Amino acid sequence: MEKFDGGNFHLWKFKMRMMLSKHGLWKFVDGSATIPDDENQIIDCNKKATKAFALLCERFIDAQLAHIQYCKNVKSDWETFCGVHEAKIIGNKLFIRRRFFTIKMQGEDLLAHINMVKALVDQLRSIEVKIEDEDVYVVLFMNLPPFFDNLVMSLESMSTKDVDLQFIVARLLHEVSKRKENENTKNVALLNKTHKANEKLCFYCKKPRHFMKNCLKKISDEKEKVNQACEDQGKMFVAALGVNDHTMSNWIINFGTTQHMTFE
Repeated sequence: MEKFDGGNFHLWKFKMRMMLSKHGLWKFVDGSATIPDDENQIIDCNKKATKAFALLCERFIDAQLAHIQYCKNVKSDWETFCGVHEAKIIGNKLFIRRRFFTIKMQGEDLLAHINMVKALVDQLRSIEVKIEDEDVYVVLFMNLPPFFDNLVMSLESMSTKDVDLQFIVARLLHEVSKRKENENTKNVALLNKTHKANEKLCFYCKKPRHFMKNCLKKISDEKEKVNQACEDQGKMFVAALGVNDHTMSNWIINFGTTQHMTFE
């Protein structure tokens, strides 16, 4: 667990409580531990309280230790530190409220934005500032990118009985997932389209993915021509006209012949 450096106190506070509870030491922090009658149990109880105190102090950076260095036990240590970072003075309340209502979404990390808003809500409620759920919705909605507009309009039209913060967060994160999926699909389609546009075509059949020397249509057409030529071999028809007058201008024309021989 990281050391507390002054930021996001409520998240660190929650994690600290869970860690001490895991080791069975939280009761010495909140004062719920009872003092046993047996001397050996008292010694064991004091050892655990000292261990809780040491674990707590280990989770502060040096600058934060100045607040608790004169505390005598873990309970007073915890109360003092919470009093510093959860001060209920008017200045602190106004400062956190101003941060809450002016928070801006950094980049496109929606989850980080949601966590920041929830952290500020926790801070305000810990110093007894009343924050309505509608205020949280407004702060979440007002910095969202334009592609959330349709979803926001849909959520705003719903009854307050049908929605809560958990429902809204789930819908927002679902919208992000859906948008990423659509973007991935578009990128794949664009990649395929670009790839097809760059494909070279066969000069013979004008189809892609092969060259003319390997063109099956060209090979098939050449074989057909050879076969046709073989069938035509040995067949010849000759037409001749014998005349003495070379100036004769009459012609005998046969469009089925392959060659014509004339003296002119």
